[in-house]
Amino acid sequence: MRDLRVQVLSWGLGMGAMLALTVFMFPSLAELYGPLIDGLPEAWAGFIGEADTGTIEGFLSLEFFSRAPLAFAVFAILSGGSLIVGEETNGTMDLLLSQPITRFRLLIVKFSAFTAALVLMIGITALGFVIPAILIGEVDSFGRFGNAFLLLLPFEMMVALAASLVAQLFASRLAGGTILAGVLVASYMLDALSGLSQALVEIRPLYITSYFQGAEALSGDVSWGYLGFSLTAVVLLATANVLFFVRRDVGVDGRLRLPRLRFSRAGAGEK
Repeated sequence: MRDLRVQVLSWGLGMGAMLALTVFMFPSLAELYGPLIDGLPEAWAGFIGEADTGTIEGFLSLEFFSRAPLAFAVFAILSGGSLIVGEETNGTMDLLLSQPITRFRLLIVKFSAFTAALVLMIGITALGFVIPAILIGEVDSFGRFGNAFLLLLPFEMMVALAASLVAQLFASRLAGGTILAGVLVASYMLDALSGLSQALVEIRPLYITSYFQGAEALSGDVSWGYLGFSLTAVVLLATANVLFFVRRDVGVDGRLRLPRLRFSRAGAGEK
């Protein structure tokens, strides 16, 4: 947690400030958004999604919670991919394992500390809603917004544990982060485009971003099946990380390797 203190404060305060600004803008923009969205072509309206921007729930669902999971996922990928492989890359894993502790205990402590850091960061961000909401008189929906912030936790833990596992498989933080970032961006775009195509709606369970139920919490339509999958995925990914870490040799190549491009340059006397 001490290693993550700067990231936690930076992300928490930064996202909280952005959220606070969005909340303060609600009274002046709420009446403008409805006619603006109604005037958009059908394709653009489907891409943006349906939200009652005349309410604080619909406004923040569109302006904050539609993008917040992806922003927090950057922190989850960077920090999650470094939980284990980062220690190996920095040469500190041998020092840690030379102490009278088991690998299982080391990993459980690391995951627990990361979870606590993530809760703290989300809590700091949530203050960016609570304080401005009190100032502008929007205090009737604290319960729903509390649920929306809580639902960030299983989603971001799922992303972080997936990044940690992929980084172990490739023995590379860069590989783990690149692969997870690509999957997340593709999922986000396909999920957004699902409002334009029924075929994309039918395969929505394949999109990682669809398992964040924050916007649904604001409208009261949380899918317990999606939430249950997220919690199950967290448990399975944590177990896979532990099993793989306790059985493999530290500081060696991963089980998987990315293909490497090799370029050769012909010598002066070669044809």
